[in-house]
Amino acid sequence: MKKKHLLGLLLALICTAAPAQRSLKGGALTLRPDGQTPGGHFDQGWESDSVRKEGVPQDIRFWRIEPRFGSVRPAEADTLAHGFPNTVLTDGMRGEYNFTGNYGAPRQPRLYMMRDVEAFGSQFVFESPYDFFLFQPGNLLFTNTKSPFTNLTYHSCGNKTNGEDRITALFAVNAGKPLGVGFRIDYLYGRGYYDSQSTSQFGGTLFGSWRSDHYEMHAYYNANHLKTTENGGVEDDRYITHPEAFAQGYSPADLPTRLTKTWNRLYVNTFYLTQRFNLGFDRYRDAEGRLAARPAAAESSARRTSGLGKLLLGLSRDTLSAETDSLPAVRQSDSLAVAGSAEAVAEEPQLTCEFVPVTSVVHTLRLEHSSRRLLCNKLADDYFADYYLPGDSANDFTKNIRLVNTLALELREGFNRWMKTGIRLFAGHEFNNFRLPAPVRGREELYTTNDFFVGASLLKEQGRVFHYNVTGELRTSGTDWGEFNVEGKADVNLPLGLDTLRVEAAAFVRNETPPFYFMHYHGRNAWWDDEGLSKVFRTRAGGMLRYGSTRLSAYVETIQNYAYLRETVQASEDRMRYGVAVSQSARNIQVVSATLGQDFRFGILHWDSEVTWQATSDKDILPLPALNVYSNLYLKFRIARVLDTEIGADVRYFTRYYAPAYAPVVGLFAVQATEAPRVKLGNYPVVNAYVNFHLKRTRFYLMGSHVNFKKGAGAPFLVPHYPLNRLVVHMGISWNFWN
Repeated sequence: MKKKHLLGLLLALICTAAPAQRSLKGGALTLRPDGQTPGGHFDQGWESDSVRKEGVPQDIRFWRIEPRFGSVRPAEADTLAHGFPNTVLTDGMRGEYNFTGNYGAPRQPRLYMMRDVEAFGSQFVFESPYDFFLFQPGNLLFTNTKSPFTNLTYHSCGNKTNGEDRITALFAVNAGKPLGVGFRIDYLYGRGYYDSQSTSQFGGTLFGSWRSDHYEMHAYYNANHLKTTENGGVEDDRYITHPEAFAQGYSPADLPTRLTKTWNRLYVNTFYLTQRFNLGFDRYRDAEGRLAARPAAAESSARRTSGLGKLLLGLSRDTLSAETDSLPAVRQSDSLAVAGSAEAVAEEPQLTCEFVPVTSVVHTLRLEHSSRRLLCNKLADDYFADYYLPGDSANDFTKNIRLVNTLALELREGFNRWMKTGIRLFAGHEFNNFRLPAPVRGREELYTTNDFFVGASLLKEQGRVFHYNVTGELRTSGTDWGEFNVEGKADVNLPLGLDTLRVEAAAFVRNETPPFYFMHYHGRNAWWDDEGLSKVFRTRAGGMLRYGSTRLSAYVETIQNYAYLRETVQASEDRMRYGVAVSQSARNIQVVSATLGQDFRFGILHWDSEVTWQATSDKDILPLPALNVYSNLYLKFRIARVLDTEIGADVRYFTRYYAPAYAPVVGLFAVQATEAPRVKLGNYPVVNAYVNFHLKRTRFYLMGSHVNFKKGAGAPFLVPHYPLNRLVVHMGISWNFWN
């Protein structure tokens, strides 16, 4: 019934938008590398009088922001046709994640260099396994469009008993040139092919931006509710690997599982605001784009300014003097002489005025209100190893309120010929409040932390050849200045042959306190308090080389005082009972990783591949597969000159290793326990076959996932005791509408 309601809602939205549709030339919304859409530039092409009368203007641009300081980063729209079937898969676009089998289930990167990229991130670690659904401020696409834009996307498989569905809706509109607003709705429902495995996730986002010369603002509010039914995995892996060992045959839904009547629920709500105040000056260019002398009317107007205005005027004179001495003086018209106003200057026919920012004052606010609840309505003494609270059911609740304020002063690069580097100074405060169950049932314990931080950055983002960004940050709780982060990245772009050789380098040195919930966690079946954990010291260095369709990257990291979750097991003759605890290694751990990606094309035949090699110095504490492989072989062609078509299959594979286990009691992944025989996973390819289409503004596909499944052949697990779904047929469709 829910599926019918979803389809009905989708059809209603389509019918509402259909009368105003227009064809989108060039197919999907794709941005060029310089950040432009096929129809316009960031700051141009918005003249309402020049819009053709016979159709709706179809010009939209997307961008992301740097989360801490709100700097704009041009981005591509999520409307590319290639790879569309993989966007629905929980294990990632190239199968880089382990997950517990169902759609939208908890997951963890199998590639180490994809983990813990952000320094001093959220303390609410329970949200990390759901990054498939949740997103950070730097991942949200902001929009600016000439006409209201709508995108509807729907993925589905299975039936009303075991099927999986996801529907997303994006709407964006502009109220004038500088103000863009919109909303995004995302609903995911995976019923699950195995017992007690369903997931239900709902998220809604309101976002807006204002971009003008002197003031920029980006804001959004995001609310999410995620519900995961926990089954603890199947009771015996042989139900999957050796079904012939049992006299009775089982369908996936009938397989005995270790848990029932158990749920994890997350509420993750975020309000984010970043605003930038720009101070600068105007400069002028002639019809050929050359810098020109300031008109006399502007000079007379500038003389009436004082303080900072005179300083900026002096800076503009320094910038222009060397480049405009050879240009003829600009003749002042009578109207300009009389008015002496900015409006009159703008009427000068030979010149174009542009604003040059010199200094920016940046303020960023981030407020997060998150909570987690574990419900277990059954006395599961045949699963849990530890009990710390009385009662025949669990209702563990924890809440985190996080408030971060950052204030920055930035001297912008490029405002004159000597300023080749931007300089940014920043300071801020982070407040966290945590609520945990107390030893006395029904009571709560409160924890509060306050951290102050200061830092600075040197950056170069302009130009085509060389860019860099180096940031240093120091944090204190008022008594301890031990936390710090120094990170940097740089890239060089060199034209070579018919393409550009891009070389990237990145490194960081960090000293961080383990997350709060690694030091304090209270629940019926897991409990620890340990503020004696040492700070985790990490260094990473590496880079990437990219040329055409070839990519090569390599990184090395050293970790001291590595903190991690480990599974605990109490084994008996007929049952193993599970718990979880926190440990910290006193040894240094080294991780080395290298990735080679290569895309081949022979006419209509395409072959895209990526291979990652990893090595870890301690496989018991930080287990990683030695090889991770993704390969996609497909035919790409056009039918009747309008229907872009891809037919192919891809494969995901990794070598055997002791993959991390999933601990339902905390909803996180943990190293397998050594008290009982451990499980090695891997050496099992997963093959998906698909046909993918793109027609003007519509993308649609049909895909069979895990087409190589054969009952009793191999071990189709990514997480111990959690089998993958068998052969499942997926379908999906996405529309773009212009109103």
